[in-house]
Amino acid sequence: MSIEISEEAKKALADAARQAACRRLERDGAHSTAALQRRVMAIAQERNIPPADFAKLMHKRVSTGAVMTFCEKYKISFDWLLCGDLRGLHRMTQEAKATPTEMPEAQRKEIMALFSALSPKMQAVALGCMQELLTRGHL
Repeated sequence: MSIEISEEAKKALADAARQAACRRLERDGAHSTAALQRRVMAIAQERNIPPADFAKLMHKRVSTGAVMTFCEKYKISFDWLLCGDLRGLHRMTQEAKATPTEMPEAQRKEIMALFSALSPKMQAVALGCMQELLTRGHL
């Protein structure tokens, strides 16, 4: 008799654990509208999201479209926001920490061409704006 577990059995065990976690979250109220709204408020405060961008999520009945728009705009995990799934939160934070992709050469050339087309006075203004964005941490 082999002690090794088949891939199908491994998947079944993992699926059973995932389902148990989902049931626990549901039992604890993580799927409720109030819980969703607490997560929205927490992420909005953390990321300084304007109230107008999440106002539709604070109604008694939240539309799926509003949730999708919010999640896509702010790169928020659907499963974390809707269900409280911590794996979704983990994925979301890991993606945010990932190094951004390098700027394509075409974009770099376009920026240089646009900057060069500005007058010297406007170049100084543009440079000041970019430095301000960097100091505020928006880049």
